[in-house]
Amino acid sequence: MHGQPSGNGRGDVTMDKWFNNNNFAKILALAVSLLLWFMIHLDEVPTTPTITTGISSKVVERTVPVQPYGLDSNAYVLTSLSTDEVRLEIKGQRSMLTSIFTNDDYKVLVDLSQVKDGSNTLPLVPDLPSGVEVVSMEPSMVTVNVEKLGTKSFNVNIVPEGEPSAGYTAGTPVVEPSAPVKVTLPEGQLDAVASVQGSVSVKDAKEDVIQKKVKLQAYDAEGKVIENATISPQTVEVRVPVNQPYTKVPLRIKYSGQLPEGLVLSSVEPSVKEVSIYGSEEALAGIQSYDQATLDLTQFAESGTSTVNVDLTPPSGSEKIEPSSIQIKVTVSPYDEVEKTTKIFPNVPIHLTGVGNGLEGELVTPKSGGQNITLSGSRSMLEGLSGDDIKLTANLQGLGVGTHEINLEADLPRFAKLDEASNNLSATVKISEKAEDATAPPEQNSGEDNPSGPDPSPAEVENGQPNTDPVEEPNESNTEQQDQSQQGSSSTSRGSVNNNTSNNNNGSKSGSNP
Repeated sequence: MHGQPSGNGRGDVTMDKWFNNNNFAKILALAVSLLLWFMIHLDEVPTTPTITTGISSKVVERTVPVQPYGLDSNAYVLTSLSTDEVRLEIKGQRSMLTSIFTNDDYKVLVDLSQVKDGSNTLPLVPDLPSGVEVVSMEPSMVTVNVEKLGTKSFNVNIVPEGEPSAGYTAGTPVVEPSAPVKVTLPEGQLDAVASVQGSVSVKDAKEDVIQKKVKLQAYDAEGKVIENATISPQTVEVRVPVNQPYTKVPLRIKYSGQLPEGLVLSSVEPSVKEVSIYGSEEALAGIQSYDQATLDLTQFAESGTSTVNVDLTPPSGSEKIEPSSIQIKVTVSPYDEVEKTTKIFPNVPIHLTGVGNGLEGELVTPKSGGQNITLSGSRSMLEGLSGDDIKLTANLQGLGVGTHEINLEADLPRFAKLDEASNNLSATVKISEKAEDATAPPEQNSGEDNPSGPDPSPAEVENGQPNTDPVEEPNESNTEQQDQSQQGSSSTSRGSVNNNTSNNNNGSKSGSNP
C-alpha cells in the first residue's frame, strides 16, 4: 500500500512537464504579449463624433437696435439718430448661433460721451456674444444730433376745476413749496414755455381741498403741453381754501350791569377790531357791524386791569363768525383818577320817531340833518368812538300838524357823557298830513267813520265837510300856546337826556364801543 502513488500526484507531474516544455512557454508568452498590445491600443481608437464642430456663417434675420450711451444728460439731450437699427452678418459655431444665444443678445453701441452741440457722425460698435464674429454690418456709421439743455425758473399756477357747493367760493390756492420750479429743455425750446401749472378739483367742496401730490406740466402760449419738459420738483402740495360768502364788519362792545359807585371804565381794548361773518348773501346784506359782544360790568368789583373772554355767536341767519371768541382787556379806575378829555363828533344824524298815524315829520332845522356833539370822558375810551356810536332822536309822539321845536334824546356809550356845550340839543320839526295817493279813487263822505285813517280834526272840518283851504300860519297867540305846550314836552325830553348822561359815570346806560 505504501508503494502506490496517488491520483493527484500523477496530475501534478503532467503540469510540470508542460511548463518545462520550451515550445509551450513560447506560445504562452506570445499570447500574453498580444493581449497586452490590444489592451494598450484599444483606447487610441477614435470615437465616432456626435456633434458637428465645423464653423458656419449665419445672417441674423432680425435687425439689431442701436443703443446710445455715455451722453451727459445734465448738459445735452439726444434729439435724433440717422438710424436706430442695423443688419448684421455673423459667423461662429453653429450651435452658438442657433441654440445658446437669441437675437436679443446682439447689440450695436454708439458712444456719445464726446459729442458736441449739433450734428455728430460716430462709428457703430457691435456688442456680440463670445465666439461670434462680425462678417458685415450695415450701416457702420450713424449721425447723431444733440442739443444743449437750458434751465429756467417759473412760478407754479394752480387751476381749480369745477365749482364748490352752492354758496361757497374757492380762494387762492396755497402751494408748498412756494418757491419757483425749474424747467429744463433744449435751449431753443425754453422760450416756448408760457406757464407751469397743475389742477385741483374743488367740485361740490364745502371745506378746504388739500392734495399732497399735484403733477406739474409745462404749457406753451396756446395751452398745449410741452411733453419733453423736465420739471423739478415734478409735484407740489396744494391747499385750496373753500369759503362761504362773508363780510368783515367792525366789532362793537355792548355793556350790561353797573360798576360800583365811584368807578368808571378807563379803557376797553378788544383783541380784534373787526370780525368776519359767513353766510348767504341775503343774510349778510344788512349787517353793518357786530354788536352782540356784551361785557358784564358787574364782574369788576374794584379798580385795576383784567382780561376777560367773551364768546361770539353768529348773527341770526348767518352760519359762522370768526373769531368765535375774543379777549377784552378792561381797565377800571376811580372816577377822580381818570384822565378826562372831550371829543367833537360832527353832524351826528337826527332820527324822527313817534309820528302819529297819517302824519309825517320833516326836519326843518338843522338843515344838515345832524348835530355836532361834544362828549367828555376817558381819553382812551373816546378815541375809539365814532359818530355811529351816538344816536340822536326827536320824539314826535303826541304832536299834531304844525311846526315844533323838539329837545333831542341822546343815546350814548355809558362811559361817556354830553359835554356842557352839548347839553341843550334841539331841532325844529314840521308835522303834516301824509299826501294821499294820486291814483286812489275819491272817497264820498257818508257820515260814517273813515276806516282808512284818523278822523279829521275840528280845524280841518267846516260845515260838516273837510276844509281843503291852505293851513294858515299860526298867529302870535297860537304860537305862544304852542310854545307853552312844547316847553312842557321839551322839558321832558331834556330830562331824559340829562338822566342818560348823569348815569354815564358809573356805567348805567347801555351803549356800544367799536
